[in-house]
Amino acid sequence: MKEHHCIFLIFGATGDLTNRKLLPALYFLEQERQLKENFRVFCIARKEKTNREYKKEAANAIRRFSRNKVNDETLGKLVSKITYQKLELAARNDYSILRESIEGLTGEECAKCERIFYLAVPSHLIGTIVANLKSAGLAQREPKAGRVYNRIMFEKPFGRDLRSARELNKAITKVFDERQIYRIDHYMAKELVQNLLVLRFANSIFEPLWNRKYIDHVQITVAETLGVESRGGYYDKAGALRDVIQNHMMQLLALVAMKEPRNFDGESIKDEKAAVLKQVSRLKKRDIMKNAVIGQYAAGESKGRKAVAYNEEPEIGKSSKTETYVALKLHIGDVMWKSVPFYLRTGKRLKDRATEIVIVYKDVPFGLFSKSGPEQNMLVVRVQPYEGITIHFNAKVPGNKVIIDNVEMDFCHECKFGPNSPEAYERLLFDVMIGDQTLFTRWDEVENAWKFIDVLTGYFKGKKPVKYDAGTWGPKEADKLIERDNRKWVEPKRPSYADLLEK
Repeated sequence: MKEHHCIFLIFGATGDLTNRKLLPALYFLEQERQLKENFRVFCIARKEKTNREYKKEAANAIRRFSRNKVNDETLGKLVSKITYQKLELAARNDYSILRESIEGLTGEECAKCERIFYLAVPSHLIGTIVANLKSAGLAQREPKAGRVYNRIMFEKPFGRDLRSARELNKAITKVFDERQIYRIDHYMAKELVQNLLVLRFANSIFEPLWNRKYIDHVQITVAETLGVESRGGYYDKAGALRDVIQNHMMQLLALVAMKEPRNFDGESIKDEKAAVLKQVSRLKKRDIMKNAVIGQYAAGESKGRKAVAYNEEPEIGKSSKTETYVALKLHIGDVMWKSVPFYLRTGKRLKDRATEIVIVYKDVPFGLFSKSGPEQNMLVVRVQPYEGITIHFNAKVPGNKVIIDNVEMDFCHECKFGPNSPEAYERLLFDVMIGDQTLFTRWDEVENAWKFIDVLTGYFKGKKPVKYDAGTWGPKEADKLIERDNRKWVEPKRPSYADLLEK
């Protein structure tokens, strides 16, 4: 039986995301022989370019950004599958021309080709593109038993509030069913994020202790040393609440707090994640002052270099009140987590780059060593950098006296499995080709996250964020937020194996 063509269409193909992530990811899949012989890439953008010009630029981008050494033969094979198509996103007739180009290249009707639409464009353009794809006969709902698929992928942000997110979802679901929609949060494809489920549910030494009886509190940190860089125009309209909390951090929170899924499949996992997001405490406005802090970086020093204040960055207004830092204290409305606070913090221009989940256990229930000062046990899941897991526990210092010291036991992911784990986009592109939605976000997850975030953005609208110096761990007010509970932030630090990875 003849194998149908698989057409991968990238809208926004001259953008930074395509050059840095999508093209290198496709090269990796070609190198691993995970692309069909009949796989073709249509790179679509508004710019006037010849096919030859674009292919040359694509090859250069792959050479520059590929994490593996580029093989000329493999590169040539992928580039030969690329076609550039100039298209005005709002021009309906251009989509008919696109369909004719696909059918001319493949020699078969579009409806008989497998199609993946990757929308690397601002979210306000998605509705227009989807409507035009349908009008031109490029996209449609697929029968459940259909052999040929057509799927759509797009990046965050999924709107900028609940209302706009619902409008966006409504526009997409006029053409595609939920099982055809792949909402990307690249954090979900990171190995240590995926490892959370295995850590919990494949180890009897962890899961029985993963509840309010044993856990004192949970901390989730997403820290960046960079400022807004070239994203000033976008970031000043989004801020840390929309850019990081609404998607990345709510997803990490859901994975930490979810109950055991029925099966290890996409829908079962999403059911449990969605249940957590529905139960995240809806902060009352009177409580936000005590449980939330927003900040904005001032001038300082970052990694040995002078850093300008946020208001001095390109494309940022001098009087902008956009937050670059957020700290939150949340509760999950489930008996499993009753009275267990979750502390979240994220920020730009912080002291170090780190994404960590810290499970802090309660003090030992017996007083045998209370005078020796044992510290709380902790489990640290290090998502990036230096991917791995660290257990902090107490041990006796050698000698005649009983002196207790806190020690660490490390698991280094790369030391054990090597540096060849797929990067986020390599995994995500492969998963959409095989129809695995596990690492993608379902609509009810997005909806419930926005319900929570809307309360916060509404409260902080027009309010001035507190300042913190670039190169620090954020504003003092964030320290006070957690210190009121007689707790403190766990500062990310280099694990013992970091030097090995950097050799």
